[in-house]
Amino acid sequence: MKALWDFLNSLKLTVYLILAITAVTMYGSFVLYLHPEVFGEMDSNLLFPWLATVGVKNLGYTWWLFPLIAMVVLLGFNTLVCTVSRLPLLVKKYNEPLLNLRDIEMGGGEGEEVALGDGGTATLTGYLEKNRYKVFRDGDNIFAEKNRWLPFMPHVVHAGIMIFMIAHLINGVFGYRNTGLYIFEGQTAKSPAGNYDIRLDKVKVDYREDGSLKDYGSLITAVKGGKEIKTGWVTANTPMFVEGGAVYQRQFGQEFAGIYLYVDMGQGGFRNYVLVPKGADYVEVPGTGYRLSIDRFLADFALDENGQPYSRGDEMVNPTVMVTFYEGARPMASGWVFLREPMRDTFRDSAVSIKFADLDMRAYSSFDVNRDPSALIALIASLIVMFVTVVTLYFRRERVWARLDEATGRAQVVCTDDEMYEGMVGCNFHPTTAENN
Repeated sequence: MKALWDFLNSLKLTVYLILAITAVTMYGSFVLYLHPEVFGEMDSNLLFPWLATVGVKNLGYTWWLFPLIAMVVLLGFNTLVCTVSRLPLLVKKYNEPLLNLRDIEMGGGEGEEVALGDGGTATLTGYLEKNRYKVFRDGDNIFAEKNRWLPFMPHVVHAGIMIFMIAHLINGVFGYRNTGLYIFEGQTAKSPAGNYDIRLDKVKVDYREDGSLKDYGSLITAVKGGKEIKTGWVTANTPMFVEGGAVYQRQFGQEFAGIYLYVDMGQGGFRNYVLVPKGADYVEVPGTGYRLSIDRFLADFALDENGQPYSRGDEMVNPTVMVTFYEGARPMASGWVFLREPMRDTFRDSAVSIKFADLDMRAYSSFDVNRDPSALIALIASLIVMFVTVVTLYFRRERVWARLDEATGRAQVVCTDDEMYEGMVGCNFHPTTAENN
């Protein structure tokens, strides 16, 4: 156990792991770029389930992820052991600051001799306290320190990093990610995770004056057991949180769902619109014994040399349909009807008039339903790391050691503003002069 502890309690191990992680990550970044067919859906899935399926099936491209994860875990244990090993000494030195007096013997220098003046020792201690040093004295020895809390900051960063990694481990094991839940406006679909349904109430799309897309979102309602439990607007970056998960907007659009035909059966007969859903074989004309069928649909037609419509493309530009009108099972009439060019209609029957009135275009949205149980913990940990890193850029630990000789009114002083004792130098200040006031 001691051998394992000593192995993990090593700064050399830290350096080697960081170098190895950097090298493997650089290699992986090229593989990710060169093989999107393998890694394209990686971002929209949880890492461990993805590794257990796609990763295992494509080991020729994904093998580097497994040693990378192992090295990151090892780095986590290395960080933990180093923190546990060094933190007690820091706490002891903070609580017993005079222990730092021993450090003066490690400085490798005599420091600087300064005159204490008429005030004697009080001149030196007063100067240090005025410059926000905390002063401690043991006989003829003085230790003073500014920003005494700074040595703990690297360990706060270590703790933040470890919490961040644990949070992602929890997400990878207990979270879920589901993409591409398509719902038409006004319809309801079962959530792929969580015991509730999602109803799409409205799709909202905003455009700029030049016609470019400005923003889009959806008004959705979560329904559980027949009761509405939550309603809210969602966008790509603004989810609705429900049942421990989050619903994000992914895409929006319109899809062809059918056509509206206007059927006029004369005085006293049926006169109204009939919706023919996409893919329907027949549609009954309400209240009559008649029915309709769409035999052929062209999204964008053109006419051939014989004047017959043919498909020019799949975009919904200039649609037309071939309609057949039935009495019971007996076909009565058949012909083309055109949405934008009704003068070309070829449907003719003395008992009924049929016009292509409109397209049934249904607005839809697709959603991602995710659950990251420790996302807040990961966010807090990352903010702590960022805050502490910024703080350490603006503050530095400064220390002063002094040996007093009150008989001569002088002192030997050594200063440092870092933790590398080999760098100790004379303080180059004289507390009895005006420049230091």
